[in-house]
Amino acid sequence: MQLFLLVLITGVSAEISSPYLGKMPAFNVQNILLPFKKIELDKKQAASLFREVNVVFAGEKTSFPMTRHYFKEKMPEELMISSIQALAYGRSEEDLRENEGENEVQLPEVEPEPLEESRDIDYSSFFKDCKVVFYCTHSAESYIPDSGKARCDGQRGLVNEVARSISKSLSKRGLPAEFEDRIHDFPEYNKSYTNSRETVQKILQSNNRMLALFDIHRDSIPGLEKAETVEIDGKKSARILIIVGTDERKSHPEWRKNLEFAQEIYRQGEKKYPGLIKGIRTKAGTYNQEFFPRALLLEFGGDLNSFVEARYAGMLFSDILIEVLKEDL
Repeated sequence: MQLFLLVLITGVSAEISSPYLGKMPAFNVQNILLPFKKIELDKKQAASLFREVNVVFAGEKTSFPMTRHYFKEKMPEELMISSIQALAYGRSEEDLRENEGENEVQLPEVEPEPLEESRDIDYSSFFKDCKVVFYCTHSAESYIPDSGKARCDGQRGLVNEVARSISKSLSKRGLPAEFEDRIHDFPEYNKSYTNSRETVQKILQSNNRMLALFDIHRDSIPGLEKAETVEIDGKKSARILIIVGTDERKSHPEWRKNLEFAQEIYRQGEKKYPGLIKGIRTKAGTYNQEFFPRALLLEFGGDLNSFVEARYAGMLFSDILIEVLKEDL
């Protein structure tokens, strides 16, 4: 109700003040409307939103309570709820910055090769004193089929369990791995990468033989109605997207080393599990990758994938990573 009154008062004030706006440079109506301008809704999403909370706009219900109580209290409440829900489809300033300068990397065709199964091999002697570390900048990210929502604000979403499962899979096979489970995106989401930067620096200070560092996420594609999957060994797996930060906005002179590492992972992935890694994308942000040449952001599926599909992708990824690091060493 307070938000409703604020919007109402602001709108009336802007209307009254409109003849004088040219004399008031500090007052900018566009700034007031900025959060609403970022909302991206298609017709289906809009209809779904309003159908849930407002029978007047639903178009499917033939009747609604024609009472004083409804028009005085219930209808304004439902209108307000629908507006707040619509804001969830908008993109934060951080999201907009993250997608600035986004480019798909052109990748070569890779012929699949039958590789020797390595899950039962102990690599302890090979990776002695080495380490791989995982963390989640957006700790609240989760999978809708299991969590009922895409984000569990203030809590650890299921993307953390994907990171943890990869860490356990690698450790069991002799490649020491850890998952740093600190929450980075709460209480201030816009400070997520600032918080995870502290984690990255702490990790690097305490590990001399770090082999790789991964920030684990899940994707979210507006308008997508069905999860993307690939069938591998008769089971559905979520697909993996690799994100590489560039130097477009911030000094990151050696970002191409991160890109080369991503390309090694992609090539090995195509040999072993074609289609699992759907591509490599470069973005203008550095994503804390400037601190280490084998640091990458990985998106395991999207919010519509199930946790089982994402976890299976993580297990397959551990196979790929061991092969890549063996070759590098």
